[in-house]
Amino acid sequence: MKMANNPPAVVMKAFTWAYEELGLSVHEAAQLMGVSENALRQTSFVGFESTSNESEMQIAFIRMYHLLYAMSDGDTAQMVSWFNRPNPHLGAIPKETCHNLAGINYISDYLQSEQKEKPVSPPSFMLPGQPRKAGKRLNYRR
Repeated sequence: MKMANNPPAVVMKAFTWAYEELGLSVHEAAQLMGVSENALRQTSFVGFESTSNESEMQIAFIRMYHLLYAMSDGDTAQMVSWFNRPNPHLGAIPKETCHNLAGINYISDYLQSEQKEKPVSPPSFMLPGQPRKAGKRLNYRR
């Protein structure tokens, strides 16, 4: 995977958002990264060096999170449930598979293949022949 030159603090913020949304604790996120909780907390505002293994792991986790977000239409409860339940297609619990870069990429590849199989329908406002709904008019008083 080619990594863009993202500022480490931005990557750290996105990673923090992703692991918190999926219900992981700081302890679990540190284990996933292979660092101590203290190291994760100390880098929470500055991030890891962009060429480090930790940064690569964070970017892979963020990618996996975004694929899961797209698949669940942003439903956090559905995302957390999927992430913590056994998945017969994967033969594992996704959360337990994400203990290294290969595991995270395995989950991402699965999510990406599922997304390709699921056709995306256009929003209803773009379908031809759909009657237009009258919108509320806002009255502005001067």
